Amino acid sequence: MDENKVFPEIAIDSKFHVSKWWNFDAEEYLSFLLHLMTVYDASDMYLTFWEVPVLRIRQEALRVDWALLLTDEVLAGFEKMLVEEKYEDHFQKEKSIDIWYSLHDRRYRINISFQRWHIMIVARLLAEKVPTIEEMWLPIILKKLVHTSGWLIFLSWPTWSWKSTTLAAMIEELNQTRYKHIITIEDPIEYVFQPKKSIFDQKELWKDVTSFASAMKYAVRQRPDVILFWEVRDADSLRYAVSLAETWHLVLTTIHSRSAVQAIQRIVSMFPSDEQLQIQNHLAENMVAIIIQKLVKRKEWWMIAAHEILFNNTPVANTIRENKLNQIDNIIFTSRKLWMQLLDDCLVDYIIKWNITYETAIENARDQWAIRRWLEQRWVKFS
Repeated sequence: MDENKVFPEIAIDSKFHVSKWWNFDAEEYLSFLLHLMTVYDASDMYLTFWEVPVLRIRQEALRVDWALLLTDEVLAGFEKMLVEEKYEDHFQKEKSIDIWYSLHDRRYRINISFQRWHIMIVARLLAEKVPTIEEMWLPIILKKLVHTSGWLIFLSWPTWSWKSTTLAAMIEELNQTRYKHIITIEDPIEYVFQPKKSIFDQKELWKDVTSFASAMKYAVRQRPDVILFWEVRDADSLRYAVSLAETWHLVLTTIHSRSAVQAIQRIVSMFPSDEQLQIQNHLAENMVAIIIQKLVKRKEWWMIAAHEILFNNTPVANTIRENKLNQIDNIIFTSRKLWMQLLDDCLVDYIIKWNITYETAIENARDQWAIRRWLEQRWVKFS
């Protein structure tokens, strides 16, 4: 992608062109850069010491070469603008903080941290409104999933894969159709839900609660129907999630992994060896689904989310209890009529359905050599 074509003549007229550096104002400059994300529909922005701002557009990180260089003074000005004074000590102690920021009716999730003793900032542009499952072109089976109760749903994916937006769409489905009490525990709050049929209590780490585990511990006394907590980070938060699922609450959470099997392995490995058999039994009884999501490029400008989907049934539950996880991929492969699918099968479908390239399918596949051979046998020869 040609950076000069992406960032056209707006550069010349901009107050923040590199040739006009003497007019610098930190607050005005940051506001301009955040607005620039909306102009070019950038998903993310990177602000790094001694670099120009970088926008991520269609998964490519592109330098805004005409913009002002980011010095320590500039980045420190941004940090002072973004971090409330009462959280400054926390930021200096932890060396990292997640916040949300609102500008011109758009919300941004922002992480501020350090690299080589310099401040670095990464901003994510959130959707203008909470999207629906249909608007995101998500599998329609997700609508049925959120109407279950007493189950634990894990959504798993690499970072920066529409994680928060997919969760928001699932919660919004309930908001539009069911009379529920929904509690979200987030770091930070990204989408602010407008109550329709459901009512909401949205809690933010460090502002409303001290940890995910403590928030989950007391959630049962707040009589929720649905609990969304942001991420499985330790065994304690997972224990409370399982406990809530066992008492007929719908619990949604996330964990980072590349496959359904790896997600189960990561969950079990969080516990001491003498507790792992017990957590395997809990998962077999209370887990309803694991969904892996990964963004892939279409031939056109837009991205599309590909999925691996595992539903819990008797064969899956038995493999989890008996720790025979190597059998799960085969169960998924033979259960497509039950809405299960492997990520690689989804990518092959997307070549036709969503016009992704052969190269994109191979690049994002779990088993790149297998999908390459499959494509060669049917459609194309690779040099």
